[in-house]
Amino acid sequence: MTGVYALATLSKMSPRLKLSSCVVKRLSKLETEASHGCLFGLMYDSTLLIVGYSLEFEEESNTITYKDLQLNFPSDTELYGVVKFGEDASESSIRSILQNVDATDNPLILTSNQGCFKAHFLIHDRLEETQYEVVSEEDLWKQFIHIRLKTTLPLFCEVTSNGVKEAIQSKRKKIAAGQVSFHFPGTKIYLVGGEIEADINGLDGNASVEDLLTETLSEQLSKKKRRNCPDINVIPVNLIFKTSRDSISEKLIKTAVKMMSTQGNRIFTAAYCIKLPINIDVLTLAHLSTKLVPLYNVLLESACKSLRLLEQNLLEQLGQEGIGDGAGLKIPDTFHFLPENCGYFFSQIIPREVTDDATESHRKSLHKLLALPSLWPCFKRGNAYPFDKISPDGLLINPHEAIFAKVGAKPDSRIAIVRGFYTYHHYMQDQFDDDGWGCAYRSLQTLCSWFRFQGYTDKPIPTHKQIQQCLVKIGDKMSSFVGSKQWIGSTEVSFCLESLFSVQSKIIFANSGSELQSYAQELLFHFQKHGSPIMIGGGVLAHTILGVEYCTESGETRYLILDPHYTGHEDLGTVVSKGWCSWKTNDFWNKTAHYNLCLPLTKPCV
Repeated sequence: MTGVYALATLSKMSPRLKLSSCVVKRLSKLETEASHGCLFGLMYDSTLLIVGYSLEFEEESNTITYKDLQLNFPSDTELYGVVKFGEDASESSIRSILQNVDATDNPLILTSNQGCFKAHFLIHDRLEETQYEVVSEEDLWKQFIHIRLKTTLPLFCEVTSNGVKEAIQSKRKKIAAGQVSFHFPGTKIYLVGGEIEADINGLDGNASVEDLLTETLSEQLSKKKRRNCPDINVIPVNLIFKTSRDSISEKLIKTAVKMMSTQGNRIFTAAYCIKLPINIDVLTLAHLSTKLVPLYNVLLESACKSLRLLEQNLLEQLGQEGIGDGAGLKIPDTFHFLPENCGYFFSQIIPREVTDDATESHRKSLHKLLALPSLWPCFKRGNAYPFDKISPDGLLINPHEAIFAKVGAKPDSRIAIVRGFYTYHHYMQDQFDDDGWGCAYRSLQTLCSWFRFQGYTDKPIPTHKQIQQCLVKIGDKMSSFVGSKQWIGSTEVSFCLESLFSVQSKIIFANSGSELQSYAQELLFHFQKHGSPIMIGGGVLAHTILGVEYCTESGETRYLILDPHYTGHEDLGTVVSKGWCSWKTNDFWNKTAHYNLCLPLTKPCV
């Protein structure tokens, strides 16, 4: 690029540049045949923050382009430039991308060479080198919040490409014209659009997003202070039309009827008409310093962006064989994903009743374009981010994140913990009394929930009776076992995982609790490679291991334990403060009891 663009000293016109640490880490380790990629970010307080990237491949024409991906990033996140690997990047391809940068007149060109980066802004066809700051993921979540806009609108139109386009365009025009207001649930705060500017009801006109966060999440924030992970604060907001014409029943309706359209005396070909709800569900990334008055326009654009993504999906469905009569058109649902080490949310539309098998090719393309590993799924329904950290049936999700115990403080300390999400299963849940005998059953349920959340399966979590029936069916138990209160162990857990979910497991046998310490490095390897929780049984007790910390110098080992013997309500504070989920030393294990561990294994897939 230096042969094409002249180099110049840094201009005052250039904004400050910050790079997400996730971007830097992933680019530093990236091994790809791509010669360049696209940079996505957002501008705030005269600062450009780059939060993500996608790769471009010269040798193939991918069905997904960076222009398409822009709709999947959080709103207010735009294309800001290119990242270039080595000297093989096509000048014409890079110029083509830069010409599509609409968010700024001075796009960014970042060169990456074996973990070393140089940044230049392109100003008046001259490259001006600039310094940059790396922002950690923790600091990023402290400075930014996500605003989640949700609403349901009716769609009634001819089942044709033009019919869908016109109907959704009509809704976008109403929203863009300011015919809506926004309400933050649980507060008296409204953003109301007027002819000149938006007004705020419920807060001072100079209020910022930080004030809004304090107002809406004060109770939740006090709880989150206990968390030992980056806080992702999400503020919900509802869209309200000023008229009731766009209201819709909560009951989801989908019908297909014949309709004759006329224009004057001319009768057109009969067409089908579809009536269905379309669910706007979009995330906006906002800096805490953002003022609420201009936030109104940002939310307008967010709603329009969601409609564009929904329109895109409906048009794709219409292009499929057999959909022309409307009978096969499926309601599009939005899912938000936060892949590990990605550093930003990525939203996807998945129509109802569409199977994971049907979307595998699309997922493979996303993994390649976003430089995500093909070792585990990232974009299946089960991978959707659980914002409330409470499952639909009221169970706690990832209680270990609320532990503020310091781990890995020693230089020679190695730590690895469970990847992704799971639900905490323990005694007395589901109005079922298994106190004293069901701990291994509950640990198995936690393991099953992990495989559901990671997208490896969509099968339901088995009940105690279903677990017993499974063991009888495979010949491990007699028929009298069903309905009994007999214990199971790690081998039975592995049998159920294989029979019900096709999951293979590794079994480790330890002659005593003190011998467990010798398997610490093997457990570290398991969490690093597979990331699944481990069931351990010894004597009359069973537990779930969520992580391990190992000191290479002293051999001292600690285990992150999820205890299924808890009998109380789903209260995070109690679970953490009373040690039902906590780090335990090797003394936690009975030195005279033997232990069996079930380590569920994963297979590479997307």
